[in-house]
Amino acid sequence: MANLNCPNCGGAIEGISPLIRSIDCPYCSSWLRLSNQLWQANEGQKTPLDAPTYLHVGMGGSAPDGTYYTVRGRLRFQYGMGSWDEWWMENSHGESFWVEEDDGTYYRHSLGEEISIPGGVSGISVGGTLALNDGPTLFITEKYQADIVGREGMLPIEPEAETTVTYIDGVENGEEYSLEIEGEYASISQSEEFDIRAIRWDKA
Repeated sequence: MANLNCPNCGGAIEGISPLIRSIDCPYCSSWLRLSNQLWQANEGQKTPLDAPTYLHVGMGGSAPDGTYYTVRGRLRFQYGMGSWDEWWMENSHGESFWVEEDDGTYYRHSLGEEISIPGGVSGISVGGTLALNDGPTLFITEKYQADIVGREGMLPIEPEAETTVTYIDGVENGEEYSLEIEGEYASISQSEEFDIRAIRWDKA
């Protein structure tokens, strides 16, 4: 973990893991981005994220096996039927991952392995299959687009507000996978259920 002084206000920001690429400064609300190994300050988010959630940036807690988890960042997505949040988390074993909620169940995803999509995303449809180079052949269960409408905390990516991302979910042999596609970049990660309610969260 490293420390950083905000290049805009000079405030001390602690506990930055090597994966972090953007930070919401807690002092002046600048959006800091790592570019060419230098942190640069950009205009911050004009309005805070709304809607209370079970998880929030900065909370931490211990699982029954003694593993300590910390919520580092949050992204808010908007799509045709509503919105959802994803949280960037770290634990005491040095692992980092995304957590998202779907109908009351929470799922854990790795940062994602960068891949290419054979034939592009336009030819992918629900009910069809997608054969990935050196990877699984997925039966597609969902495909939709969402806009990034907010972010806070520390994140391993540099999201721009109003960026449109295509999401594709698929399965192979009972294993669930998620693909996130933004422009020519695509990443794939495997989904696994994550019992956040088994964690004893510290009192705020």
